[in-house]
Amino acid sequence: MKRTMTTLLCAALLTAGCSDPAAPPAPTVAAPSITDTFTGTLLPLGSNSHQFVINQIGGIKVSLTAIQPGAIVGLGVGTPAQGTCIVASSITAVAGATVQMSGTGTVVGNFCVSIADVGNLVEPVTYTIVVFHS
Repeated sequence: MKRTMTTLLCAALLTAGCSDPAAPPAPTVAAPSITDTFTGTLLPLGSNSHQFVINQIGGIKVSLTAIQPGAIVGLGVGTPAQGTCIVASSITAVAGATVQMSGTGTVVGNFCVSIADVGNLVEPVTYTIVVFHS
């Protein structure tokens, strides 16, 4: 009996040591609560970028709310590096009241929004970009 109990105890310890570890809980994603508004003038064949800081993991929404005179431009989100914006995701956009880009900031830190001529500007345009983030 003593030998059977020892064998069972050893088997239980070995089995417990071989189980998969529990997965860490998923991070809580915060709703956007900070609004940054950026304005500027975009030149033909040019690009501009504006930095913002994500303080907690959460949603990001980008809107090109105004551009005068009206034009189609490139709009992107990325990370700043050496005075420029390294764009991770981009679209072509026209100004409007709806959100043109949305996603989740999965890390905290510095980010940027970029606006660029896609080759159709014949004169400078003024713009307003609104970024909602956490």
